Amino acid sequence: MLGKLLKYEMRATGRTLLPLFLSLLLVAGISRLLFGAGHQKWDVATVISLAVYAVIMAGMFVMTFVVMIQRFYRNLLSDEGYLMFTLPVKPWKHIVSKLLVSMMWIVVSVAVALVSIIIVNYRPGAWTKMITFSGGLGSSAHFLAFIVSALVSLAAGILLIYASIAIGHLVNRHKVLASFAGFIVLNTLTQIVGQVFRSLFHTIQVNSGHFAFAQARSELAIACAIAFMVLLSAAYFAVTNHILAKRLNLE
Repeated sequence: MLGKLLKYEMRATGRTLLPLFLSLLLVAGISRLLFGAGHQKWDVATVISLAVYAVIMAGMFVMTFVVMIQRFYRNLLSDEGYLMFTLPVKPWKHIVSKLLVSMMWIVVSVAVALVSIIIVNYRPGAWTKMITFSGGLGSSAHFLAFIVSALVSLAAGILLIYASIAIGHLVNRHKVLASFAGFIVLNTLTQIVGQVFRSLFHTIQVNSGHFAFAQARSELAIACAIAFMVLLSAAYFAVTNHILAKRLNLE
């Protein structure tokens, strides 16, 4: 059933986001053609093309963020929730499907943005240099750790928003305002816990003789940061799942 939820979610969100991605790449291609045709940097056509490109890129990121929130709110916590929760599906599967699809579209939007930048600034031999550079990064353990850390942090950020929205729907009135308040409280608690965690880690580094080498300290810092974000994600997920499963309020 989780697979069906993922397919449904991708189709529902793709109808909005895919045209934006294609539009950005199309405008990037037009901008590149204008440059290649010999237009000067400040020609009217070039300026207009670049302005449209910037607007679409900004709109793409904003819309990706809006769709992420809208799908969770409308699909699970509005009138649609009455239908969704009649399905023989555990609440956690709804959360996981929306989380994975949201992460996918955010990653895709970043990738599309990078590709569009490469297209606009394309020079002969640029692709070869990019592939060579990417290959060098891919072989680095630090780069792979960075990717894992970025994905875990992304999941934690999305789950923080989900938990805030779910908390906001525990009240009967002013749910949106309560969601903002929930976000502020959760984010503040996260910052406090994170600061305590960093202080403890720094104390361990200073007082321990086992981490004499910079590389070891760096690897430990990355591993601890990933572990911390995993724990945060689990906490946000648990809060959201508990509210949807035990304290759901759709009125």
